[in-house]
Amino acid sequence: MWKRPHACRWSLLPLALLAGLAQAQDSGSGIDLQFGNWLDPSGRVGWRGCDPDGTSWLTAAPKRTPTGFLYGCNPQMPALKPAGDGAWQWAGDVALGYLHVSGDTANTNWRRFRDPDDGLVLQADFSLRRAADGSYADVRLSRLQRDNQYYRAVLGQAGRYKVQAFARSSPNVLSGNARSIWDGVGSDHLTLKPGLAAAGSSSAQVAAISAALPLTTLSVVRDKQGVSINYLLNPRWTTYASLTHEERKGARPFGGPFFFNYPFANNGGIYEIPRPIDDSTLNFTGGFRFVGNLWRSDFSYTGSFFRHASRGYSYEVPFAVTSVAGASSPPLYQGSFAYEPDNDYHRIGASFSRRLPAWKGDFTLAAALTTMRQNDRLLPPMDCQGQFGQNLAPPFIANCANWNTTAALSRDRADMAINNQKFDARLVLQPMDGLTWRSTARYLREDYAGTYWSYNPLTDQWGYIAENGSQGSVVPGEMGVWDGGANSSVLTRIRNLPLDKETREISTGMDWRPSTRNTLGATYTFTWIERAHREVATTRDNAVKLSWNNRTADWLSFRANYTWLDRGGSAYYYDPYEFTFSSSLPGFVEPAGGLSPHTVAALRKYDIASRTQQKLDLMATFVLPRDMTVYVSARGDRNHYDAQIGRRKLDSYATSVQWEWQPNPDTTASAWYGHDRSELVFANVNDAVGSDPELGGPTYPEASRWWMDDTQRNHYAGLNLSRRLGRATLDLAWNWTSSRGRTGYRMNSPDALTVPANAPLASGSYPLMVYRVNTLTAGLSMPLGRRTRLRVFDTWERGNLSDWHYFGFEDTLVYDHRVYTDGGPSNYRVNLLGMMLEVAL
Repeated sequence: MWKRPHACRWSLLPLALLAGLAQAQDSGSGIDLQFGNWLDPSGRVGWRGCDPDGTSWLTAAPKRTPTGFLYGCNPQMPALKPAGDGAWQWAGDVALGYLHVSGDTANTNWRRFRDPDDGLVLQADFSLRRAADGSYADVRLSRLQRDNQYYRAVLGQAGRYKVQAFARSSPNVLSGNARSIWDGVGSDHLTLKPGLAAAGSSSAQVAAISAALPLTTLSVVRDKQGVSINYLLNPRWTTYASLTHEERKGARPFGGPFFFNYPFANNGGIYEIPRPIDDSTLNFTGGFRFVGNLWRSDFSYTGSFFRHASRGYSYEVPFAVTSVAGASSPPLYQGSFAYEPDNDYHRIGASFSRRLPAWKGDFTLAAALTTMRQNDRLLPPMDCQGQFGQNLAPPFIANCANWNTTAALSRDRADMAINNQKFDARLVLQPMDGLTWRSTARYLREDYAGTYWSYNPLTDQWGYIAENGSQGSVVPGEMGVWDGGANSSVLTRIRNLPLDKETREISTGMDWRPSTRNTLGATYTFTWIERAHREVATTRDNAVKLSWNNRTADWLSFRANYTWLDRGGSAYYYDPYEFTFSSSLPGFVEPAGGLSPHTVAALRKYDIASRTQQKLDLMATFVLPRDMTVYVSARGDRNHYDAQIGRRKLDSYATSVQWEWQPNPDTTASAWYGHDRSELVFANVNDAVGSDPELGGPTYPEASRWWMDDTQRNHYAGLNLSRRLGRATLDLAWNWTSSRGRTGYRMNSPDALTVPANAPLASGSYPLMVYRVNTLTAGLSMPLGRRTRLRVFDTWERGNLSDWHYFGFEDTLVYDHRVYTDGGPSNYRVNLLGMMLEVAL
């Protein structure tokens, strides 16, 4: 989606209820350059509206960018008052308000990054200035609730130093209609609700317990604190440093597999569990910067340290798994998962730039060394007591004591790393007026360090226990381990996959200005990437980009960009991973009939396979009378892949038109509409029994081929109006988003289906995916006195959401041995009414 005009941004700040404006604040993205929340996206910048004097002391008329856009209005600043002896001046205000939310307030889509509730709201800002030496201090805060707030303090001296400290909290609601059959949500051990027995409950019992549970919320709260400093050592040298700590806590829906259920009625187990989240990340950046007449340089260090409060978590399972061979299987009472491992990131970088006055150019060299390390303590392969598997010969049963200890690991720590070396060079020259030549070269090497062997010295077996032991308890011989005896023909993963990569890229291009109103550009880029243990050892990308900027008419600015890319490379090999499997071990015995292929030989993975890409961007800005601007854009991106199996095509197209009007600081208005569409074409083939990897052979017959066509259609529209009426200000806004996705499919025969008997049910497409949201916002700000102001605002939002993956969940969340927690998206209507009383201090 395009960016809304700056002119409208200030006008809506007193309202600040549009989720699109607050996306960066809600999601926690970025690097803490901007502070705010969904009610206050700007961090109280521009809260008082536009300065009637405009952006210049000379004229209040709005200004435009070189491409014709109107600059955003200059925010009104409060009048400073002397403090004490007058050396310092200060200003500040406090706002206290109340929010009331009604309607379908638990809806996930409405609450996602906002999670509003009835209650008080506190906002404030305070500023100090000392003109004599440029000293300043600013404090801003906004508290909507415990999980949605920010506090920020900045102090410094102009041209000398700047120090910032902050704390912020933001919510991420992932389900507003969850029903968890487990107690202990958010902890490392999930136990079944009373009335359910681990490995001893029926589907009917679990369904009854689930249906009787009240709806709950699953969310993750992000708390972040930080401090930073920039200090000017002298006119040429600057030092800088920042330290942040981020903590996430909560729970989210997550998969908890216990082997297949769809082919085995009343067996296996598919669980959507409330996965606990409890981790933290410490980030540090520091360095020195030099700026001279000819030379510029920067030396920096960046470190990031991720830690989890625990190494893993477990969850009790309600259903027992049984052998398809009729043997007895010891009960498995729980499953377990390891958390993401603790990891450390270090980067040392340096860059040097030299001006070339004779050529009106610049030359830059940059280098960086990076290492990413994981050395967390590993968990045992299993978390069970007694035995697991099934009581069949050759022994398909195992003792838990040989697998529930770290002695069953080849080593007790991960001891893995990725080391990168990066070098960049850039040369920009202007040999003559109107002509600029630029060239870049880049080298990046990524080395995987460390080898982990999945080997149990207690049993002299290789591999890992599949699906918490459930797979081997259901199907004989599928425990997931290999040995030189009865399991000598078992194919299983035995080691990690190192994905070393080396990238070399060169680029050269020119920008030519044949006249004052036209600029032409052309750039050629060649990228050579060598990969270890991938299907294509070497890929070669050739890309050409052409551009044209035109200002022939004073009322029109036109830009066009076209990019063509062709990817080729070495021969495609469908299975470069054999060395990571037990088939590479001495003593492996190929089963009768051979091994099943890793995949079909005709598959082409889209990230490295041959493809051609064409991109076209057209942008026009019309400068109209009476301080109006119209912006029109069109974009096309076509990707075609040389593949019989895999991704074959991905095309996307978009158009937009935007109108803005700012006749004076008292009035701003805008309207926009956009449409985009995309199409993804994918092909695959269902496999049969056999060892032939070729498409059309007995393992992957032509009759088993199928195709999918996924199309997406999106529409966006909106209106904004801000009008000052005397001393009051009226704000109105409307936002509309409509998205519709369709997934169609076709097949050569019923053999393309996992269950061919279901072919009569195939209609050729799945139900439509629908996402449609309408939002209306109105607000009125009026003075009550010389120092007080009242703001009243209201937001009404309606959402129509339909996702066929969740069809039937309104009836039950339990289907046979499949247990779901999240009820999925649903329609909603919500109204938020707010009132704020502001007092100037």
